[in-house]
Amino acid sequence: MSGLHVLTAAYPEVTTTDRALLTRPSAVPEHAFVLSTCLRHDVVFAGGDDEVAAVVDRVTGGTPIRGVRLLSDLDAAQYVFRVAAGLESPIVGEREIWTQFRKALADTKATGAVPGLLVRLLDQAVATGRLARDLLPARPHDSMGAVAAQMVGHLDHVAVFGSGEMARAVVDSLQMLPSPPTIVVAARRPETVAMEGVETVSFDTARRLLADHPAVISATSAKTRLVPADEVRVILAGRPDDLVLVDMAMPPDFDPGDAPHVTYVDIDDLARMASRRPRPTSADDAVRDAADDAYRRYRSHHDAAPVITDLVARADRIVDDVVARFGNRSGDEAVLRQAVHTAARRLIADPLAFANAADADERSVLAEAFRLDG
Repeated sequence: MSGLHVLTAAYPEVTTTDRALLTRPSAVPEHAFVLSTCLRHDVVFAGGDDEVAAVVDRVTGGTPIRGVRLLSDLDAAQYVFRVAAGLESPIVGEREIWTQFRKALADTKATGAVPGLLVRLLDQAVATGRLARDLLPARPHDSMGAVAAQMVGHLDHVAVFGSGEMARAVVDSLQMLPSPPTIVVAARRPETVAMEGVETVSFDTARRLLADHPAVISATSAKTRLVPADEVRVILAGRPDDLVLVDMAMPPDFDPGDAPHVTYVDIDDLARMASRRPRPTSADDAVRDAADDAYRRYRSHHDAAPVITDLVARADRIVDDVVARFGNRSGDEAVLRQAVHTAARRLIADPLAFANAADADERSVLAEAFRLDG
């Protein structure tokens, strides 16, 4: 039987290195929703046992990866809703994940490859995530961007690589510090970056920024490294002073090795620093209830679809048969009335037989289905 599934590789169960293996473009299944962030790689899809096996094989490349989990049906729905609401994040209710989820869903809709029933459930997850914010404490500094900013907040110059949602969160958090540093943002297309109070430059300057800035925070979405690893190590080895290098990218942008004067912090390090706040049970309960209701509707529509399809097909066959019998005499109103009457009686013959043998509860369901008063 076809079901709802999530294949998830997330912090802390799956390491940064292993999560990076799953982000290769060839690992993205068709007809699936993929949420790939710095801390998680989730693949949401519908299907039976064969589809599950195919998706797992494609995402993992046929190699078992420790910590990867497969959730199905109601567990899958509850997980998806919790992710969208930020309840699965190290910082509960973080702002960035909801925006990332919504953008990933918009990209999915643009392809038209994901079944509409699954898209509707994901839409409901986005709506629930928005509502869950009202149940969470208003803490503007609770975000992964804020944790990264606090790592370098004592320095006077900071370079931020990237211009997406996470990079903007980092810049916002830096600017909210009591003594904001001078910020330079390196982007693929700096002319399109609209951030007040920062200098924008091209990624071509990444080598210089690594060589002379006291702090670099990388929050790109690039699938290849900005600077090759061997060049990075040469650049960092030549630095005469300290560098705080915060790598929030997935896959990671840098591998500094044992370069002197470098404090390297990856996204899992940041998550460990952040995951200390207790979970708000009111949001947990509300999101669970919304997920349960959405899954019930999903399952109901999913199970009803074959019945509805068969019923429509049967009605079409009956009409075609009646038209074939009465078509040559269609100019006579009495004949036309008889044809329609015959088609209707044939269509409801089985429900009538069912009603005749049914008990009171079954007749009530049948009456509701046909919108009858009796």
